[in-house]
Amino acid sequence: MHDKVALLAVALLLVLGPWLVWRIPAVRRVAPLAVVQILAGVLLGPTALGRLAPEFHAALFGPSLLGNLGGLSTLGVCFYVFCSGMHLDGAALRDSIPRLGAPAVGSMALPMVLGVAAGLGIAIWWPEAVGPRASTGGFATAIGICVAVTALPVLAAILGEMGLIRTRLGQSALALAAVNDLALWLAIALLLALAQGDMADSLRVGGLSLLWLAALALGLWPLLRRFAALAEAPGTLLVVALSVLLAAAATAEMAGLGLIIGAFAAGVAMPPAWRAPLLARLEPLTAAALLPFFFATTGLRATITPDSVAFLGLLVLVTAATVTGKVAGTAIPARLAGESWRHALALGTLMQTKGLMEVVILAVLLDAGLIAPPAFSALVAMAILCTVVTMPLTRLALAPRAPAAVAGLEKPG
Repeated sequence: MHDKVALLAVALLLVLGPWLVWRIPAVRRVAPLAVVQILAGVLLGPTALGRLAPEFHAALFGPSLLGNLGGLSTLGVCFYVFCSGMHLDGAALRDSIPRLGAPAVGSMALPMVLGVAAGLGIAIWWPEAVGPRASTGGFATAIGICVAVTALPVLAAILGEMGLIRTRLGQSALALAAVNDLALWLAIALLLALAQGDMADSLRVGGLSLLWLAALALGLWPLLRRFAALAEAPGTLLVVALSVLLAAAATAEMAGLGLIIGAFAAGVAMPPAWRAPLLARLEPLTAAALLPFFFATTGLRATITPDSVAFLGLLVLVTAATVTGKVAGTAIPARLAGESWRHALALGTLMQTKGLMEVVILAVLLDAGLIAPPAFSALVAMAILCTVVTMPLTRLALAPRAPAAVAGLEKPG
């Protein structure tokens, strides 16, 4: 198949196909669009198409096409993580800390502990899941991070679909997810700096990372805030913002932190006045035109094998750690802080949303050699499963007085 035709055919399948499936009311009721897109990418890979039509799969995904997909996938992920960084509201986070401090700590600490324990068990029972560059501790920490992730953009989509985004429950969930995201990206940056093979490399990357962060905090952020008036010129704003994104991603990659960390930091650095116009222009384009290529490359790297005992064992272990850790780690502190069990459990079920952010982090950890393909595949399946059950579980938590419960949730002040 001609490479250009193959590239456009894959793009068409991943842009139009998932959207058409998601428009089915029964699908839309349980899964956000991002989950359907991830699943479509998996089905195009060796999991489904590669098994059912291996010759066609090999012809469709030739070496040249894979190279093109890789470049477009990198751009798509950079833009997506950049937008995710812009969704973090520093002022709102500061205001939320006194009210949500205990649930914020619990929603990160318990999943992290259970994830690390699961990672240690996986390293013993299924050593083939450990990445080639990972120590047992590094691998267990990587699993802990994956278990503790909450996907902020997908969570916002779920809350909007359920009519909860402007309720106190919805705003609390978004604030907790923002705290989680910020803490976990810092943890990933630290893990990548330490996972360099030997102490000299780790110290070198750690030093470069500190220099990079200092340049960002002391140079870029103050400079951007001085020129925040550029928001009045949309064309100039877009060029400046994209230049910051690409420069931050490139320098973070050179420092050893990885371009994803740079893209996220660039999004966080954007002045508040720039964010709404940038998100309005970049987010729809990224979701529709660039992320499908990331879904394709993710699907090609994931092999979901339900008939494999190892795969099922990995999936059950990480899913149990995620659901238990996120729900209990959020709900119990929220209840102790004075929330009703209904509100606390609904908050916990919302916090175990994974979505695309989990898949992005998995790709980073796989590329860094911290997890191997078997763990990657099981964790992708876990991300899909946990996100699909978020809406049903949240409805179940609110079910005893469903209409009154949703209507009675206080509007944010």
